[in-house]
Amino acid sequence: MPEEKPPSGPRLPTGRPDPARPGGAGGGDAGQGTVVAERRVARTKPPSLYQVVMLNDDYTPMEFVVMVLQQYFQRDLETATQIMLKIHHEGRGVCGVYPKDIAATKVELVLTAARRDGHPLQCIMEAA
Repeated sequence: MPEEKPPSGPRLPTGRPDPARPGGAGGGDAGQGTVVAERRVARTKPPSLYQVVMLNDDYTPMEFVVMVLQQYFQRDLETATQIMLKIHHEGRGVCGVYPKDIAATKVELVLTAARRDGHPLQCIMEAA
């Protein structure tokens, strides 16, 4: 039976030191003609978050604010009422925290609903 020869293509690393590489055993011409590629892992950072904040006014009915919190921010009646009372007593309240595009859309939805119903309700977004 003929003896098999090892493949003559490129060799895979075996875990043994390579005499032709820097730091390898054998002390050959380390580094000559050797290219070392550095792998950099591209990491995406999470999107910046923004708070959607409603501001108090003396004209918008509390019931409208609660309805907006339920409809556009998916708050249950109790949570929406608590946020509305915070807005009423402290002058402002955070409705939710979202990525920039979503926060901007929520602000526009609230302002459009308020204008449609004739209320001066103000809603803004701030960096969280």
